[in-house]
Amino acid sequence: MKSHSFLVAHLILWILLPGTLLGVGCKQLNTPKKIAAFLVESQRSNPLLRKNVSVSLEISPCEGKVCKKKKLRSSKKELLHFQRIAKNRRVFFAKGPNAPRCVILRGNRQYVCSQCRRNANENCRSFPSDDSSLLPGTNIDLADFELLNRGVKSSKCIRLKKQPNYFKIDIRRKGKGYDRIVAYYDKKKKVPITMNFFSSKVMRKVYRFFPKYYIKLENQWFSTVLRVRTTQGKEKSYVFETLVHIAKEGKKLRLFTNALRDPYLKGSSADSLFITD
Repeated sequence: MKSHSFLVAHLILWILLPGTLLGVGCKQLNTPKKIAAFLVESQRSNPLLRKNVSVSLEISPCEGKVCKKKKLRSSKKELLHFQRIAKNRRVFFAKGPNAPRCVILRGNRQYVCSQCRRNANENCRSFPSDDSSLLPGTNIDLADFELLNRGVKSSKCIRLKKQPNYFKIDIRRKGKGYDRIVAYYDKKKKVPITMNFFSSKVMRKVYRFFPKYYIKLENQWFSTVLRVRTTQGKEKSYVFETLVHIAKEGKKLRLFTNALRDPYLKGSSADSLFITD
């Protein structure tokens, strides 16, 4: 059903936004419906939001004063493999303090396994799933991105006179949690640059993507570097930060838009990858 919904959203985008091959801006995004379709499409640039993906990530999370201490922060760096097929998700810590642990979300259960390999999970404990969308050990919450099109009270596109290559989308939300999201986008690439999440007029979290670290793969732009800060009003005033880089093997990024085409998962099937018995 979700794949059908995506195809519909993709079709709507092409119908509603003439000239998308040349970029997009506020001239095209002049209704809430068009904005919503664009937001769905733009999220394809985030590997973590793909429905079928295998990606290796170098992550560096830190809290408080640790962020300023390079050696201490370096000791917390991790290499993890993130796989997702449909509703099943697997995070395998290959190197770092949590290795060789993995966390698997399958159906209504979450599994924490103490001994994992590239395509095997052993010594697993099962817990009821709380539908957690947090990337373990970080402040990256995949559910944050769903808020762009959930509980939206109003949305508008705003031109940036001093930065004509970008535009801003201002979203007001109803309900609990964040009540406002202000996001900036690249006109030509049609991808996010920053996403600022507010609660009661205070900036609480910032997702920053970096324009020069976008790469094009299979006719799609992908973000290869991400910085996420839990903030206290300003981006520079943060209490937790996670830096994410897509890992490389030689000069090639370890990003596969079909999870089972990842050479690391050779011999795995969509079912065996998430087995915890």
